[in-house]
Amino acid sequence: MSATFTCSRRATFAAASLRGNDESIRKGRKMMRENHHHHHHRRSCIGNENFTDRDFRRLCSSSSSSSSRRGGKGKGAEERRRRFSSLTASSSSPSSSSSQQKKYCVSTVDASAILVPHPDKSATGGEDSCFVLKRSNAFGVFDGVGGWSDEGVNPAEYSETFASEAAKAVTKEKMRNPVDIMVRAHKMTRVVGSSTACVCVVEEGEATFANVGDAGGIVARNGACVFKTEPMQHEFNMPFQLGWKEAYPETDDPRRADVKKVRLKRGDCVVLGSDGLWDNVPHEDVAILCDENEGDAVKCAEQIARLAFSRSTDEEYDSPFMIAARREGMELTWAEKLQGVKLTGGKMDDIAVVVAFVG
Repeated sequence: MSATFTCSRRATFAAASLRGNDESIRKGRKMMRENHHHHHHRRSCIGNENFTDRDFRRLCSSSSSSSSRRGGKGKGAEERRRRFSSLTASSSSPSSSSSQQKKYCVSTVDASAILVPHPDKSATGGEDSCFVLKRSNAFGVFDGVGGWSDEGVNPAEYSETFASEAAKAVTKEKMRNPVDIMVRAHKMTRVVGSSTACVCVVEEGEATFANVGDAGGIVARNGACVFKTEPMQHEFNMPFQLGWKEAYPETDDPRRADVKKVRLKRGDCVVLGSDGLWDNVPHEDVAILCDENEGDAVKCAEQIARLAFSRSTDEEYDSPFMIAARREGMELTWAEKLQGVKLTGGKMDDIAVVVAFVG
């Protein structure tokens, strides 16, 4: 019977740098390459047929009031849901005033966010974070790097703090440039850890994306993906990441973020997601779901996250991540090939999705 490898969460060199010397950093990078090619490929222990819709609903936290009580059990998960609710509360607030609508020209009319932790992290709520500021037309997704847990560090603390500081940069400092927002959040996040980041601001009929790492975003229009960000990676599956420089001297510079602008039309849908989304669902499939759920951000975000979760647990699905892995030359050993192992399947991970319809 064939089996499938599902790649593990990043075994990052970030944790090694915490020990503060070049040798540790080199060792961490070496371990990361080895982990991706051999040792930390892990056999998916539970196939898609064993994960049900009930599992999805149990794990997810949504910015909609009907779903805010969901999620994994445990004090860590409860605290994460509380913070998530505070960072996405504006997604369910009344529409912007007419003066704001005029200022922003094409602005957000409905927005929502959802987090689904890796099933193994249900007790802590996972490591992804986000913010949704509907009236400010600003959004962000941040993916805490799991490798820090090997050093006794909570990987979610950095991404959560970064998301909170980014939101403050918008609401208190009145920043509108996504790079400035990211630079400010990076400066103010004095927490051990690191994270990828994608921030989007909609203003005057235009969406500006700033991306560091392998989170990212798209603009969907009439069921098609008309724009997408590109991941920033040092090498395959080694994304750029931001961290507190005192604990992580190899942090990337938010000023080097990949910045893209795209003109918007009424009815467009902006979607941000962590790599847990994009590693499992092609951009085109996300765009189709936006069209099928036009105008209903809560339902759209849930449908996108549900599809990503289902595919991440499917051992037969040829995911975007595995397609990229083969393209980058990732290979199996002869012993693995003789055992019938295939380099296919979804990539189980935390999943963060932010959806914003504009009008």
